[in-house]
Amino acid sequence: MELKNTIQAMQKLGGNVVKEGRGILKRFKPHSKIASGTLYNQFDYLVTAEKSSVTLEFEFGNADNYWQFVDEGVRGTPQARPTNKDGKPYPRKKGKRAGNSPFSFNAKMPPRGMIDRWVVKRGLKAARKDGKFINRKSLVFLIQRSIFYNGLQRTQFFTRPFTQQLNKQTDAILEAFGNDVEKQLELVIGK
Repeated sequence: MELKNTIQAMQKLGGNVVKEGRGILKRFKPHSKIASGTLYNQFDYLVTAEKSSVTLEFEFGNADNYWQFVDEGVRGTPQARPTNKDGKPYPRKKGKRAGNSPFSFNAKMPPRGMIDRWVVKRGLKAARKDGKFINRKSLVFLIQRSIFYNGLQRTQFFTRPFTQQLNKQTDAILEAFGNDVEKQLELVIGK
C-alpha cells in the first residue's frame, strides 16, 4: 500500500517539532542550551515507510544520553544546603526549576569534567567572589555545587512542541491516511 499523503503529513509534524525545539534551545534563558551544539545540531526526525505502516522517530545523535535531562530538568537534592558565614543555609533558587521532573540529584554531584569542559567552551576563565579572583577549578566546584543543590531548569524543548504539534495536526494526519486508504481501495476495486 502506498502511503504518500501520510508520509508527507508525518514529515510536516517532524519538521515542525524539530524547528520549534531548536528555537527553544536557542533562546532559553538564563543561557542558551547550545554550548557545544551537539543537541541543537543533531536533533532531527526520520520518517520510514513500510508496506502498511509509517513510523516517525526523533533522533538526538550524540546527545541521546542526556536530552531527557535538558527536556525535563533535574531537581536539586533534598539534603541540607551549605551554610554561609552566619551559619544560615544559602537560599534555593526561586521558582520551579525542574517541576515534577523524574530526575533528581540524591547522593552524587554532577560530573566535574563535563562542567569544566562547559566552562572552557563558554570562555569563563576566572571570576570574582568577594572581590577576589578565583581559579577555574574553584569556579567549576561552585557551579557543580549549585547544580547539585538547585537542580537544572527544564526546557521542554521536545515535549512542548511535540504535544502542541500533535494536537494541531492529528486531524490532518488522519485525513491523509484516510485519503491513502481510499486510493488503495479504488485501485483494488478497479482491478
